[in-house]
Parts: sequence; C-alpha cells; structure tokens
Amino acid sequence: MDLRHLRVFQAVVHSGSFTAAGHELSLSQSTVSLHIKQLETEFGCQLFIRSKKKVLLSDAGRVLQQHAERVLIAVVQTETAVRELSTSVSGTIRLGVGASTLNYLLPRSLTSFRRKYPQVELMVITATTEVLLQSLLDRNIDIAIVMPPSPALAAVESTPLIKEELVIVLDRMHPLAVKQQLAPRDLGALSFISHLRGTAMQVLQDAYFERMGVSPRITMEMENMEAIKSLVSFGLGAALLPVCCVQGSHGKGVVPKRIHDLPMSRQLLVAVNDWKTQPRIRRNFIERIRQSLQRPEIVN
Repeated sequence: MDLRHLRVFQAVVHSGSFTAAGHELSLSQSTVSLHIKQLETEFGCQLFIRSKKKVLLSDAGRVLQQHAERVLIAVVQTETAVRELSTSVSGTIRLGVGASTLNYLLPRSLTSFRRKYPQVELMVITATTEVLLQSLLDRNIDIAIVMPPSPALAAVESTPLIKEELVIVLDRMHPLAVKQQLAPRDLGALSFISHLRGTAMQVLQDAYFERMGVSPRITMEMENMEAIKSLVSFGLGAALLPVCCVQGSHGKGVVPKRIHDLPMSRQLLVAVNDWKTQPRIRRNFIERIRQSLQRPEIVN
C-alpha cells in the first residue's frame, strides 16, 4: 500500500471534495482522482460515493478511514522518534498566542528558549483564540495558547497552562479609583469598553456580568487589549482585563480593581493537533513556558 494514496484519501475525507483536497496537497484534481482510483483498484471496492456537490464515504471507505488515521499517526510517530535520535536540535516551532499573553507573560520563557536552542527557528503570530484555533486546524501553526470557551477546542487537544486573574480597570482619576474593592452595584453606572463580539474574552466577560446581575452599558468594542487599556487611561470607559496588562509599570494611567467576593479569572490552555506526534523539542518548549508561568500575579 502506497502511503501517498492514504494521505490523499485522508485529505479528500477531511475536505469533502477532490478539488479541495488537491488545493490542500498542491495537486491537480486529476492527480487526486488517480490516487483514489489506484487505491480502489488495490482494494477492489469503491471508497467514495460521488455526487455533483460532494463525495461521501462508502461503507468500505469508512472502514479504511479508521485504519488510515492510525497508520498515518504511526508513521509520524516513527519519523519523530527516528529524528529525535539525532544529537542536533533544529527545526521550526510556529506558535500562536494572544497579544497580551505574548507581551506580558512570555518574553522571559521565549528568551530563555532561544538562548538554549539558537538553532531552532521560533515563529510567533498573535490573534484571537478563534483565529488561532483555525490556524492550528489548518496546520499553519504547531502550538496555540488559547482560552475557553470556543467550539473549536473540541477539534484539538488541549491542556491547562495557567489561570490568570481578571480585574476591572478604571482611569486613575475616576471617583471609584479610591475604593479598595468594587461592588457589583458600582458597575451599573460605568460605561464599558468591551472585547470584540464573538471572541472568547467577550463571552467570558458577559458571563461575569450576568453572574453579578449587571447589565453593562457598552460604548465601544475592540479586539486589542492595549487599545482598550489606552482608552481607559484617557477616561473613556472601564474594562475587564487580565491582571498582567495592568500590573506595576504596565498600569500607567489606570488602576485595577477586584470585585468584592467575586474572584474573576480566565484559563489559558496550550493546544496542539495531536500530543502523541509532537517532537521532543516542542514538548520541551511547552514545558519551559509552563514552568515560567508558575508564579503569583499581584494586583497593586
């Protein structure tokens, strides 16, 4: 059995069409069709039921899909194991992460890793959880640091990384800035700069407001937490932000406030497509990040 046939077969299964599989593998549709035809000839049965709109797996195709997945994973694991016998460590790690997490939580661990493994190319992109998970599924990145909730998390493998405190952020001249802690009723008179609708942060934010019985007055929505913090510092509204954004020198012009008897946090996760096939250098990279983040966060 030719492994190329199996890879083409899996691409057709995942994409739902010969044309899309060709785009994914940089093959022509006729070449994809030829691979499938040769596979069907080898097994002596039809693997797909063709229609004008899409292709569906036959009963034989479904059986092959189950076994092909295991075969291809085993091939990747074998290749990884053999490569890891080499004494040289090289390659590329493509990391996707939120901008605030990158700016405030990762510089120390990334610097340490690059000093330890200068021959490993580290590529980093920043985006929302939703975009990062899609990039992970599309195999455009290797590792993603994301947060729940997101439906796409069900399609990848993830593990907890760190729980990060969230706080209400006000400008330093705001009348409520003198209070030690805020009460839910304090939030009713505030205008809020919200996270972008449909993002995990916005969903989490709304859940906390609902838990407090507060209907916030949303005056702005945006994706970038640095932009939100800047607008807060100019007195244009309050916001819910990770504590790392506003600690110490990062909190110039703003003050973080906890809500009395209502701790708020977000869970950061590290996600990959398949833990079993991760090379040792990626596992080492993830562990370094995990160890670096195990420190208490303090609100001034």
